[in-house]
Parts: sequence; C-alpha cells; structure tokens
Amino acid sequence: MVRWVVGLCIALASVFGKAHADCADVSNVTGWSYVDSHTIILYQYSKPIALLKVPWCYIYSTSRIRLLKTYMCSWDKILVDGTVCDVTEIKNL
Repeated sequence: MVRWVVGLCIALASVFGKAHADCADVSNVTGWSYVDSHTIILYQYSKPIALLKVPWCYIYSTSRIRLLKTYMCSWDKILVDGTVCDVTEIKNL
C-alpha cells in the first residue's frame, strides 16, 4: 500500500510540475516575431514574453496567428493562417 501511495505522489508531482513549467500568460500579447518555420516569439509591446513552437504547422513571416486562450500550456491549440495547430512547447521569457 505504501509503494502505491508513493508512486501516485511521484506521478502527480511530475505531471503537475511539468504542466506548470510549460505554461504562459498570453493575455497581453500585442504581437509576435518569426524565428523559424515552426517557432515564434510572443511580445507585450516591445518585451518578449513567451517562445512558442508548433512543429506540425508551417509559420511564415506573413502568417496570421490567432491565440485561442489567454493562458496557454503545451498541447493547447492556436490558429496559423486558419489552420488549427498544436503548441508542443511554450516557454516564458
């Protein structure tokens, strides 16, 4: 029984610890900049606030990006040129 409780605690700590580290408040995003075809940086005015990666969608410097949430975590979705894309990584800057 003790092993089961310890295992459950470790599993929950790893899940919630990772979810917390891979989230960002994007409610005040005013723009973005192109890094590469799968990566952008989100800005609040001139201050970079988050790095966002979408490996299964192509992003171009002319793309239209639409955030669907104000607080985003890994595996949330965004729209890139009208296509729904999975965000696999988001990091606070």
